[in-house]
Amino acid sequence: MIDILFVIGICALVSAVSVVFLLIIRRKIGHAELAKHNDVAGFIYAVIGVIYAVLLAFVVIVEWEIFRETKSKIEAEVSAMASIFRDSRVFNDFGNRTFIQSDLMIYATTVIDEEWPMLANGKSSEKALDLVHRVFKHVAAIQPQNDYEKIWYQELISKVNDFSNARNERILCSTSGIPAFMWWVMILGGVITIGFSFLFGTGNTTPHVLMVVSLSTVITLVMLMIYALDHPFKGIITVTPEAFVEQLAHWKGYAAKGF
Repeated sequence: MIDILFVIGICALVSAVSVVFLLIIRRKIGHAELAKHNDVAGFIYAVIGVIYAVLLAFVVIVEWEIFRETKSKIEAEVSAMASIFRDSRVFNDFGNRTFIQSDLMIYATTVIDEEWPMLANGKSSEKALDLVHRVFKHVAAIQPQNDYEKIWYQELISKVNDFSNARNERILCSTSGIPAFMWWVMILGGVITIGFSFLFGTGNTTPHVLMVVSLSTVITLVMLMIYALDHPFKGIITVTPEAFVEQLAHWKGYAAKGF
């Protein structure tokens, strides 16, 4: 709810500032004088508007794809964990098999409770990373007893590597983002686009104010959406650890049956 109120507040603030500057320009120059240049201003404004709209559309599409990719990387990590947990049951090495399954459950719990809140700040859990290393250590300690186990061992090693790689990619998703220069381009472009709308002359102030408020609100909402997609682990639009939660619940159910 706080996030929604924040969005409403930012939109209201930008709209209010825009209206203030609009009224100042109308008072200083006069709507009649501004109206004389509506044709030329309209042509230039159309070019500016199209360029800025294309820029925002491009960034939104790219950010949405990155957001979806982040979710897919999380699912890939959980899928690899589930495969390791399941495939480890093939081996007769009860000690290492138990350690692998136990560490995977602890890892999932650590990611959910400790690491996920840290991802919002671009950080990761050292404890979770240590558990990944421990899983690898226990897998490496397994000694296949026959050809059947040797075949499964190759698959198990492959899944461990997939698990580690998927985790690294998830962490990178929390630290990467739009370059600062691109943010400045979008913000400056928004200011120019909104500011240019002040230069049109209309006889009635109210419709002009409503148009400026609508324009500034839409641009602000799109910018906030881009920001939310660019930070997938915090804000209104976020990826959740639901996949980890569901997998951990499945493992606990498995452990409770004593298989």
